[in-house]
Amino acid sequence: MPTRPTPFVHDSLRAADTCPLSLKWSFQLMLELGGHRTFLGRESFNDEELARDFGLATWVDAHEYDATQALKALRQNARAFKVDYPHPPYPDRLAGNLQSLGALLQLSDAELHVLGFCVLMHNDPVLGDATHQLGVMGYNRALRLLSVLLGLTLTEVRTCLSRDSQLVRTGLLDLGTSYRTSPMPLSSLLYVSNQDLPALLLFSQGSPLELFAYAFRLSPAGKLNRKHFIHVRQPLDIAERYLAKAMEQGRVGVNILLYGPPGTGKTQLSRLLAKRLNSALYEVACTDRHGDPLQPHQRLCSLRAANSVLQAQRALLVMDEIEDIFQTSIFDARSRFQKAWINRMLEENSLPCFWLSNSIESLDAAHIRRFDLVIEMPNPPLAQREQLLRDCGAGKLGNELVKQLSAHGQVTPAVLERAVRVSRDVAQRAGKTLDSAIRCIVDSTLKAQGFTKLPRNDANGLPSFYSPEWINADLSLAGLVEGLRAHPQARLCFYGPPGTGKTAFGRWLANELDKPLMVKRVSDLVSPYVGMTEQNLAGAFESAQQADAVLLLDEVDSFLQDRRKARQSWEVTTVNEMLTQMESYNGLFIASTNLICNLDEASLRRFDLKVHFGYLAPAQALTLFAAHLNVLGLKDPKQAAGQRLQGEGRLTPGDFAAVARRGRFKPFANADELATALLAECRLKSAGLLNSVQKFPDSRGKQRPIVSTPVCATIRSFGWRIWGDINGHHCRNSAPTSGQWRDHQCHSS
Repeated sequence: MPTRPTPFVHDSLRAADTCPLSLKWSFQLMLELGGHRTFLGRESFNDEELARDFGLATWVDAHEYDATQALKALRQNARAFKVDYPHPPYPDRLAGNLQSLGALLQLSDAELHVLGFCVLMHNDPVLGDATHQLGVMGYNRALRLLSVLLGLTLTEVRTCLSRDSQLVRTGLLDLGTSYRTSPMPLSSLLYVSNQDLPALLLFSQGSPLELFAYAFRLSPAGKLNRKHFIHVRQPLDIAERYLAKAMEQGRVGVNILLYGPPGTGKTQLSRLLAKRLNSALYEVACTDRHGDPLQPHQRLCSLRAANSVLQAQRALLVMDEIEDIFQTSIFDARSRFQKAWINRMLEENSLPCFWLSNSIESLDAAHIRRFDLVIEMPNPPLAQREQLLRDCGAGKLGNELVKQLSAHGQVTPAVLERAVRVSRDVAQRAGKTLDSAIRCIVDSTLKAQGFTKLPRNDANGLPSFYSPEWINADLSLAGLVEGLRAHPQARLCFYGPPGTGKTAFGRWLANELDKPLMVKRVSDLVSPYVGMTEQNLAGAFESAQQADAVLLLDEVDSFLQDRRKARQSWEVTTVNEMLTQMESYNGLFIASTNLICNLDEASLRRFDLKVHFGYLAPAQALTLFAAHLNVLGLKDPKQAAGQRLQGEGRLTPGDFAAVARRGRFKPFANADELATALLAECRLKSAGLLNSVQKFPDSRGKQRPIVSTPVCATIRSFGWRIWGDINGHHCRNSAPTSGQWRDHQCHSS
């Protein structure tokens, strides 16, 4: 049988690095608080490494383990340790940090002892393992345990662990949601909100701000000024005046919510306000010192710590990416508790705080009403985006690229700034121009975000020789322009066959009125998620209103289809939202469609003017043909080629554009080839309609065409000339009689 060790000696490298105070508490946990019952098993130690820490290596290696003799040896070692260290102090650095922290946060001596024990328990493996031997315990047992270890009364310990204590209010301790009702290990009850803090308190020595570097950090200087936020000038002015007054009076519970799509300048706005208020801005951390993301409750504890540590400074706080913090679940006890905690924090925080979010969908109404100001940060209007681009590019960006970038509604300031910064370094090394590098970077970002890429053609989509004289409308377009100059609030519907110049005229009209143009296509607005299409429609109208832009919505029949034919509820709600937005819009709205007969009846009365765009008149076709000959460098001295077009009544400006694009890769040798190509385009259009018609015998055995709904709509939109092609395969200028329409009713295809 081995002999008992007499003096206490360290039997492990781990124990040699353990501070005397941790060993004292470890002995108390074993002998005074019942830890030995678990530690000393029947056949061996529960934790052999801990046994070596207590100087019991002899019993670990013995062939015949005796729990009784091991307990006697443990007690003897404890007595020997007490002789050597009757009153062991905190380690020097920990003692200094606790003293500084206590003075700053006004912590009581009892709270400092509890915090010191937490620091050692979470950093000292010997004390941590000794605590683990006690297993789970209820709240009252934990109070008694701390009372014995720290030499405090039960009342003092209970006060330190209440939710109103400075330890909890400052975010140093996180008690969780069920610490009073559910048994748990002592290390879980005394949970330090961020695991970086105990190590910093124990091993580092510096100012409290340096100790809390894990929780918050000084924000970098902003890069934008007031001219970049003209689109939110009024809420910016209100926020600045309100914050100045609140800081002057030392108000508590001052909170401002900034929300909007990523990259719209929320962080930059908070930095600008801090600069104008001559205040330091501190960002509450989202990650720990290792780069790992912090849990929502850890970030809230960091926010509370920042409010306490920085309370004496003239400072503002910013809390970014708050969506996960405000997400709650009725099945999650912590989230329900967290909701109440957030509400209380919003009412009691000592420093003004900016809360930044990309979306407010996850925010409860109870949270939102507690914010003093709620400011939406939309993408800046077109003119501002263009100016921002020119500022970032320092005049080195091409004018066409600037217009394309600024016209794309999803290119945010952050995307622009980053693309310019990266392209400056990349373009020269790669042998590319600055424009091509920026286009590549922005296109990659847009694709990853699920948005359309930048257009490859001119931003306004018009040829240099464009003229509205080549539009065959049913009213004077010159008079329309003059009327809109005097009264630029109108809702216009441009309808007619494809290619007749509806969209192009809308672009030209915006240029003539000297207004920015905002073009929205179906792909920009339709979403697979219920409700998002309506939200995108509302956003398009709101953005155009703020930018004082001409809003051009192409293929509007996708959003204004007849509700009587709707099969899904979302089809109806989309039309309803569109009608509502049209009714309340105060700017210039242009809708274009090829199928006006498919529009909902209620939409027609909401258009102030409906303009029909028809096929080119013979004289218009001839002058447009001459213009293209001039651009292509071709001649038609006797106008023989042009005369070939005079008998074709279905020519559109779109046909000329399509043929001109073909000429880029397959040039035309002469004017006659150009005319032949235009006539071929017209034949294809007629063939497409004829192939969509089937003939069936009627009750008298006569073959009758059954026209599908889309084709019928096209016939009405294109004009009665097509009717002759369908009914008799020859041109006939007269419209079908009512009887003919009755015989040829529209059927589902």
